[in-house]
Amino acid sequence: METKSNSLLKNTLLYSIGNLASKGLSFILVFFTTFYLSREDVGVFDLFLTTISLLTPIVTLQLTDAVLRWLIENNQFENKARVLTTSSFILLVSIFIAIVGVLIFQNFYPFLFYKELLFLLGFQSFFLLFQQFQRAIADNKGYVLSSVFYTFLYVFLAILFLVFYDKKIEGLLYSNIIAAFFSTVFIVFRNKVFGYIHGKYYSFQVAKELLFYSIPLVPNSLSWWAISSANRYLIVLFLGVASNGIFAIAFKFPTIVLLLVNVFYLAWQEKAIENYNREDKDDYYSAIFKKYVKYLFIISINLLCINQLFLTYFVDITFYDSWRYTSVLLLAILFNALSGFYGTIYLGAKKTKSIFLSSLISGIIVLLLSYFLIPVLELLGAAIAIFFGYFFLFLFRFFETKKYIKIVFPFATFFVLFGVFMVLSVIMFLELPYGIFWLPLVALVISCFLLQSELQIVYNKYLKKWMR
Repeated sequence: METKSNSLLKNTLLYSIGNLASKGLSFILVFFTTFYLSREDVGVFDLFLTTISLLTPIVTLQLTDAVLRWLIENNQFENKARVLTTSSFILLVSIFIAIVGVLIFQNFYPFLFYKELLFLLGFQSFFLLFQQFQRAIADNKGYVLSSVFYTFLYVFLAILFLVFYDKKIEGLLYSNIIAAFFSTVFIVFRNKVFGYIHGKYYSFQVAKELLFYSIPLVPNSLSWWAISSANRYLIVLFLGVASNGIFAIAFKFPTIVLLLVNVFYLAWQEKAIENYNREDKDDYYSAIFKKYVKYLFIISINLLCINQLFLTYFVDITFYDSWRYTSVLLLAILFNALSGFYGTIYLGAKKTKSIFLSSLISGIIVLLLSYFLIPVLELLGAAIAIFFGYFFLFLFRFFETKKYIKIVFPFATFFVLFGVFMVLSVIMFLELPYGIFWLPLVALVISCFLLQSELQIVYNKYLKKWMR
């Protein structure tokens, strides 16, 4: 158990370096752009990214997940070559079909930035595929480097276009496209990708197996998109692009939780698959999950309490009201993260259809609630709809996965921390004098209390020796 946990910790730390550096810079860039883009511009750009997130799983056919799953268990050269050649060919055909489809659609329903959309979709699809190949062949350092390279190039070019060339939305799009292209080239040379791709390695049987596994994940990804992003179109429809700009900024703070969870998930996904057939899997999963719940709440509580202070000093004043939706969205993302943990059980069991079903129902719930709540409660209605979508997703997977693994849910820890979160949310909405300054301190004290054992270990192992 200890060896497996240490291995998970090692992978998590490695992914942390890359993801926190890359995603952290992207996160800062979003708030930086509020000083150069209007609410409308932010709303339009967010809608573009929402569309990309819709099309990516359709174009990639979720082959990225299949490549990882197939190569983790069999890492021989011929298997790697067959899987990468076959998946690359399928992806190339899929991108060609997407280009034709978008051009036909553009002919009947013209829309802005369709060329940029096609370029970004193509480069990003191969970038994601090759990144998963890096993980599958255990080049975790390469995976981290490619992520960091992508982000640094994107941020550098975005600042260049925004500040010096006044390109606004176009500048952000060009930056993304160029970064995706050169990052893909980086992986190709680092991992000698073309050495694995050759016509003789294409296998119709492998194609069938990969697609049989990955295609059920496409509706799942679309359902995730429906849960977290589809209501952006309804916001634009009912409230306008400026309101979507506000909501986009409101959603960015909770996505820090997703950023950190994704760091853990990258490492945990591999360990969950590797350890699924172990006899002690119930105990292993339960032990990890208990810590996972505690850390999720600690992160969420701190983000909740620092939200107003951050928006006051680091975001343009026109976006300040976005704080009002953060508490609901943080809770939504928290349940998203919990359901994501249960989702790895399906991957280990190779039951991807259950992932699809749970996500599909949740996506429908979000869309229906958004349609009825946004006209009445405006942006708060959109946030509430997302919350209930993720809450249902969690409940579904909580009960349904019991037939595969029996995770002991830490009810006492969960409800105590949930209560703390709700009390702090109420205090934030009361807008007490100097609350934006002392609420972060309250969160810090709570965090130190919850992390007593971890802090004690750090003290005994490192600080105690240093203080002698």
